[in-house]
Amino acid sequence: MTGLRWPVRLLLVAAALLGVLALGARGVLAAPDLVVLVVVGVALSAGSGPGALAGLAGGWLLDLAPPVASPLGLSALGYAAAGWMAGAARRRSGHPWWWSLPVVALAVLVTRAVPVLLDLASARPVAWGALAWQVLATATLGLVVVALVERIEAGLVRRRWA
Repeated sequence: MTGLRWPVRLLLVAAALLGVLALGARGVLAAPDLVVLVVVGVALSAGSGPGALAGLAGGWLLDLAPPVASPLGLSALGYAAAGWMAGAARRRSGHPWWWSLPVVALAVLVTRAVPVLLDLASARPVAWGALAWQVLATATLGLVVVALVERIEAGLVRRRWA
């Protein structure tokens, strides 16, 4: 049985999207971005290309998920850029346990850059405090979730299912 890597990645992205939607339905204003955690985990374990593709898939799912507030494809491009950037931070010889913290924080900032610029250009207020909280919460949660995604990827390779 070969080629299970992409179906597992898509299932992880879909599960992260369901988590984001559930937190939004519960009224959590600045919920951690679970989709970017999966994208960073894929990028740190597989590189820039797979990270960008996982980000593109996750961004498209976010673009299609309710409530649709941004133009279609905007999130997909931001998440693809974040996946590519996180893949560029990949170290072939492994990385220390804390390495995912700055990578996730930068990836969240990359995904939020275009919406913030759109808000600034249209003279809408930007919730800087909520953005800072989201970056902090996502980066902290990334210490666990990114490591889990990396272990799943490594397990697929070890079992030769990838």
